[in-house]
Amino acid sequence: MNAMLPLFAAATDGADHKAANILAAARALCPQLNRSRALDRRLVASVMTTTFGGSDTEGAWIWRDAYDAVEAALVLQIRRLGPQIGRLEDAPAEIAALLANLADLGLTHTRRSEEQVALDQFSTPPQLGALAVLAAQVRAGDQVLEPSAGTGMLAVLVEACGATLTLNELAAGRAGLLEGLFPAAARSAHDARHLRDILPGSGGFHAVIANPPFQRLEEHLHAALDCLAEGGRLSAIVPARLFEDAAAQRRLAERGQVVQRLAFPNRAYAKHGTSVETGLLVVDRGPADPALAPVIAAETLADAARAAAGVIARPTARPRQFRALSQVAVLAPRARSLASPSTRLAFLNTAAPLAYETKPWSGEGHDVGLYQAYELGRIAFPHVQPHPSPLVESGPMASVAPPAPTYRPQLPPKVAAEGLVSDAQMETVIYAGEAHAQVLPGSWIAGAAPHQVVLVKDDHPGAVSFRKGFFLGDGTGCGKGREIAGVIADNIAQGRQRAVWLSKNDALLEDARRDWGAIGGAASDITPQSSWKQADAIRLDRGILYTTYATLRQPARGDRPSRLDQIVSWLGADFDGVIVFDEAHAMANAAGGGKGARGTKKASQQGMAGLALQNRLPNARILYVSATGATTPENLAYAARLGLWGGPEAPFPTREAFMDAVETGGVAVMELIARELKAMGLYIARSLSFDGVEYEALRHPLTEDDIAIWDAWADAYQLIHQNLRAALEAVGISEDGKAKSGQAASAVMSAFEGSKLRFFGHLLAGLKSPSLVASIRGDLGEGRSAVVQVVSTNEAVMERRLAEIPAEEWNNLAVDLTPKDQVLDYLMGAFPIMAMDAVEDEDGNVTMVPVMVDGAPVVSQEALRLREELVAHLACLPAVPGVLDAVLDALGTEMVAEITGRSRRVVRRDGRRVVERRSASAAKAETDAFMAGKKRVLVFSDAGGTGRSYHADLSVQNQQRRVHYLVEPGWRADAAIQGLGRSHRTNQAVAPLFRPVTTDIHGEKRFTSTIARRLDSLGALTRGERRTAGNGLFRAEDNLESPWAHRALQAFYIALHFGNVEAMDRETFEAKTGLRLLDHDGDLKKSDDLPPMNTFLNRLLALRIADQNALFAAFDEILSSILERAVAAGALDRGMEDIEADDLVVKGEEVIRTDAVTGAETRLLTFQVRTRRSLLAAEDALAGVDPEATVFAVNAKSGRAALVVQGLTTTNDDDRLIPAVRLVRPEKRTIASLKGFEESAWEACEEAAWRAAWDAEIAQADPWITRDLVVVSGLLLPIWASLPDKRTSVRRLKAPDGRRWLGRVLDPAQVVPLKIALGLTDTASAVGDGGAASRLVLGEGASVALAGGLWLRRAKVMDRQRLEIVGAASQRSTFTALGCFVEIISYTPRVFVPTDRPDVLTAILAKWPAQSILPAAA
Repeated sequence: MNAMLPLFAAATDGADHKAANILAAARALCPQLNRSRALDRRLVASVMTTTFGGSDTEGAWIWRDAYDAVEAALVLQIRRLGPQIGRLEDAPAEIAALLANLADLGLTHTRRSEEQVALDQFSTPPQLGALAVLAAQVRAGDQVLEPSAGTGMLAVLVEACGATLTLNELAAGRAGLLEGLFPAAARSAHDARHLRDILPGSGGFHAVIANPPFQRLEEHLHAALDCLAEGGRLSAIVPARLFEDAAAQRRLAERGQVVQRLAFPNRAYAKHGTSVETGLLVVDRGPADPALAPVIAAETLADAARAAAGVIARPTARPRQFRALSQVAVLAPRARSLASPSTRLAFLNTAAPLAYETKPWSGEGHDVGLYQAYELGRIAFPHVQPHPSPLVESGPMASVAPPAPTYRPQLPPKVAAEGLVSDAQMETVIYAGEAHAQVLPGSWIAGAAPHQVVLVKDDHPGAVSFRKGFFLGDGTGCGKGREIAGVIADNIAQGRQRAVWLSKNDALLEDARRDWGAIGGAASDITPQSSWKQADAIRLDRGILYTTYATLRQPARGDRPSRLDQIVSWLGADFDGVIVFDEAHAMANAAGGGKGARGTKKASQQGMAGLALQNRLPNARILYVSATGATTPENLAYAARLGLWGGPEAPFPTREAFMDAVETGGVAVMELIARELKAMGLYIARSLSFDGVEYEALRHPLTEDDIAIWDAWADAYQLIHQNLRAALEAVGISEDGKAKSGQAASAVMSAFEGSKLRFFGHLLAGLKSPSLVASIRGDLGEGRSAVVQVVSTNEAVMERRLAEIPAEEWNNLAVDLTPKDQVLDYLMGAFPIMAMDAVEDEDGNVTMVPVMVDGAPVVSQEALRLREELVAHLACLPAVPGVLDAVLDALGTEMVAEITGRSRRVVRRDGRRVVERRSASAAKAETDAFMAGKKRVLVFSDAGGTGRSYHADLSVQNQQRRVHYLVEPGWRADAAIQGLGRSHRTNQAVAPLFRPVTTDIHGEKRFTSTIARRLDSLGALTRGERRTAGNGLFRAEDNLESPWAHRALQAFYIALHFGNVEAMDRETFEAKTGLRLLDHDGDLKKSDDLPPMNTFLNRLLALRIADQNALFAAFDEILSSILERAVAAGALDRGMEDIEADDLVVKGEEVIRTDAVTGAETRLLTFQVRTRRSLLAAEDALAGVDPEATVFAVNAKSGRAALVVQGLTTTNDDDRLIPAVRLVRPEKRTIASLKGFEESAWEACEEAAWRAAWDAEIAQADPWITRDLVVVSGLLLPIWASLPDKRTSVRRLKAPDGRRWLGRVLDPAQVVPLKIALGLTDTASAVGDGGAASRLVLGEGASVALAGGLWLRRAKVMDRQRLEIVGAASQRSTFTALGCFVEIISYTPRVFVPTDRPDVLTAILAKWPAQSILPAAA
């Protein structure tokens, strides 16, 4: 009774029955297409089940029937759009795009029936069918035959153009469908190969439009030609391989003129179930014509439409009727809730080319501290407003000119005239457009993984070229959002009407809309990808798609495509619009290989997804945006479109080679890369000037009570740790101190350590609250506004405690929510009390499972007792309120704006503590209140403050100076300083005062000094320059993230292991910190397995104050010692340094390369530089030293004097601590091992003798240091592979008259190999001079192959380096006559060249010329 029935009763003819049901299903699907809603499988299955009276699983229908129903629905929808389709010849690209959009609403054909395979049936995509009709020039009154009509897709397009149809379809089911769709057309059901003999009217058709079976293709094509009248036209969709079949093409040319061969874009039939590449063949029946039309390869659908429209006139064509086409009418109706096409992006309707002129480079700006003032280098704007705040540029970036641009952006005039985009921001728009107009040299194909590509020859099948990208590296506060908006607006105004904006998280969508709105756009122009489910197609005709990196990396699930596929499907493979990778550092380490605390990092998922998106859309215009641009190699690993690696003209052959070169060259290489990219017009990076930004740490000296509270909690956590280990034994997770399941024990300990870290971070911040509140009150009294940056809000603990309290009591709470609650929460929620059993599987893996009795878990009474003891003990310890609550309590919510993301909070009101709910709009409301001056204190956290601005903006009412308090900095200086960008931004009335709040804990004091010095060089850090020379603003020992700091930590662990740290022994250290330094064999772990720096610092923070200060002092001493040794050895990488010459002579200058694209030159310069020698007077050497720890010494051999500082330690090559001394000399100071000092010629002496020797050395010293420098300056990246790998120092040379040169410093011996590598000279000429050859061999360790099979090489004999001629023993008399000498060593005669006789070597090289140079082994 309740069984479903088909809409059409069973007929005697099963085919008629099926066709009727399919047609009914098609009509049911039409309303969906009418609303531009995609048809998903669930909807189609439901409609088919209803119309057929049963499901596919019951055999009532198959999915091939469903595909036919969808095709029929598309036919009906196209018929509805007939008036627009009829204008095909007037707007071919637009109509083709309309049909492509319509086709995208259908299903992808993934299943085929037996009949379909037998008859080789593939439906025609409507957009390709339109091209066939367009090329045939079908017009009203034409007689048109469709010999393989299928579901009628070609037929309905012919019908729309006004022609009379004759249809033929062999398959009975589809023939029945055609009867319902085209009742007025003449129809038949014959094999199309025989139509010429049996079809009425054969030989009289004006056009044949066909998508014939690809099997027996040629027979079908010739049969179609037979059906044409003389001068009639065949327009057939064929496999692209036909164009390569010369014999078949010749036979077709014998039947008439082949007027077009058009290859469709790649994968044109992918949605219809085949990857066969296809094309369009157009033949006019008539006399034989052997001349074939050339094959046109269309990259895009628009290209194909233009080609099809451009075919020559059909001999029998009727007069064309021109029709005006409404752009709005072409676009299909869109999904609800999206802006209509008529209003979206409307502000760009007035866009016009931007006027500007190019000018000669203005040179470097004046010095502003460590930077140079920034101004436009090559562009002059007549109408664009200047940037509202001064900008600066790092030294390397300022030293090079950008290329003169030619690109003209299209933007509304008011964007420039009203200052919506400043001149500096407009410069970015221009250079981005300039870069995007170029293509990277080389061709690539997809690699083994989606994020990989392989370089191939240009004629390789399927090879693609990549468009160049652009990197925007402006610092925080420069207005990167408006620059992005400007680039997108320009692209859309140029006709590329789809764009993608990727960013870090969904919360930044509002910031993107804000920046877009600032230049005149509407919020509705930007639509998040989350508006569509993963399985749905993106229904957005034009506009900006906003998405996040986390969304981009979402993989395919079942039959749902990945989010990346969803984007690519929307954009299309031929997409040439802009894709913005905002906050691009989220893709860092895209290729893997970066060094982490525990070894080599794996490639990041987000980075690989970003690379895959770039590879899938080779023609896209890529814009990378990151304030941390060229700082580390892994931060550039995702920037594949800059051409740094992989291409035939790239400076590095592979990404790995680029990473290795930067790791070898260090910071200097990154500085030059940033500079070179600017010179090539691919990179721009400016910072807000930090003039006016003041730094003043707020010190909170710990009182005795503070220390007592801290120590009490440190002891408490030691007790928790002890009880935790006992509890693990009690519940059965461990036995005799060894874990039964390492995974289970690790999970328990991880929860404990995480809780400990959070607690002590909160406790430290809470102890600072009194000083913080007092300082804020002082600011308010002096007319300043306070911005407080915090990390922790205690929200999780608050929510758990509120869940335990009835809501009716929330208006008068009697509970204090302090960090102590975190500890209690940990004990009650994560402390192990459940008895566990170990279960071992077949592979020997042990899993812990709860012990169950009667379905209930068993509680270990011993573990429960340990927990209860801890709760009782901790409940009596003093509590310190969290810093956020302390500020709110002290100043009140009417004064404090809170932007932390909390949905509710506990506040004090009328003497009561009440719960206050906060809406989703609270953050904006609080920000507005602060910026309007209604509230003068603002507290923000990372969670709530990302992307927001709190500076003294000239456009807001509250323009008081901001005092920015950093309460919880963590251990990463870069991350801590980033928050400063919230209160120091462009267009501000006054720069902020930055106040990190610190205590006198040793580790935290060191860290705040790091922040202070990083502030002085902030722009350099974020722009690729870490310069220190002559300024003393950044000390290497302040950088706890450097390789030297990590090496010092390894040495500290070694010292602990061997009992060389007085503050604590290893066993105590392990017990108090929970860190394990030994492996299972009792040996010290390998360096990669030892605890990393962050873990060490965090565990240190949880110790008693005296303990952590003593341990950090020991570590600090080791770090200083290692750095001193590195400085003495010249191994400390300081990045770019200045050489300020007191006298400078340019001895030589040579242009060794001129860039063909930009005209930039690479120069080789030789300088003689003189600088004044800095000598330390005896009185200055003695000042500030401890007389008890110093010894006066004179060297018995040289007579030189030194002041010896005793009692130091250093590390040896194995990082073992050893006793050391420091030697203070008139010109330098060095550190030496005590043993080495005692074995040297230094001898103790009286002060008088020491002074005499010291003063004599100063008197005898030349007051000048004279040296020759060779510098390669200018554009260096194109010749980078030819430059030496060793000693990659970068220097900026300053002459007394203000001239400056920046580049790679070379040893004189490195010049010859460079010139040879660049083809500027040959080996024989370059090494013909004995002096040059001697420097090359002795200085560089190179070997030179000479004529006659001889080698000139360096040989060490009796600890002295010599020049040896290898292979010359048999001719030693000849060489002796030239001035060489012979020695017999180990019974073998060896020939040597005097090292002080370059004339002898010149004579040898004249007789046996140099053939090649072998560099020294690495």
